[in-house]
Amino acid sequence: MAKILVVDDEPEMREMLRMGLIDHDVVVATDGVDALLKATQHQPDLIVLDVIMPGMDGFETCRRLRANPKISHIPVIFATSQNELSDKLEGFDAGADDYVVKPFDLTELQLRIRAVLRRLAPTSQETELRVGALRLNLLNREIVTPTKTIVLTPTEFSLLEYMMRHPGTLLPTSKLLEDVWDYPPGVGDPALVRMHIRNLREKLEADPSQPQYIKTVGRQGYTVRG
Repeated sequence: MAKILVVDDEPEMREMLRMGLIDHDVVVATDGVDALLKATQHQPDLIVLDVIMPGMDGFETCRRLRANPKISHIPVIFATSQNELSDKLEGFDAGADDYVVKPFDLTELQLRIRAVLRRLAPTSQETELRVGALRLNLLNREIVTPTKTIVLTPTEFSLLEYMMRHPGTLLPTSKLLEDVWDYPPGVGDPALVRMHIRNLREKLEADPSQPQYIKTVGRQGYTVRG
């Protein structure tokens, strides 16, 4: 049973999510400020976060969560009616791990939660992956380059771990959506991959516009090189 923080300003939606996630330990928050407080108090395994809320919206809430070392590790799934590509890009840029659009089937949300939580579970006794000059600590989700050490978000870590287990291999966006995010073939938004690749480059590369480690191969996909 995972502890899940549900953040939504609508009482009916909070209750629907509480009942739909009855197999989990659900904590609720009514707005962004309340969400940050309860995330710190309860240390949930995952946060389901609305976007349109009074005061602080979900995007700003997610940005503040990612900026707080005490709660920055908690994965976030946006569950919102905001369906424009620009909204999704802003959500991914803020640090979201996934994005579900209202109205959604509760089964879909449950599957996305299960997929995110599965990525957090340790898969082996290994402690480190190395690709050239890159060293990925599998215990504390830190990536070490010759010049710096960076703590990754849960999904950044899962994406980079997967790519580092296939060094030099061309990995199409569709394969990353299937193998990292657990989306069925043909499902999933390519923007999810693009934004997380961009965020990884911002953290890893000396010059993100001329990446040394995470390369784009034409319009076909991505590869990691040390």
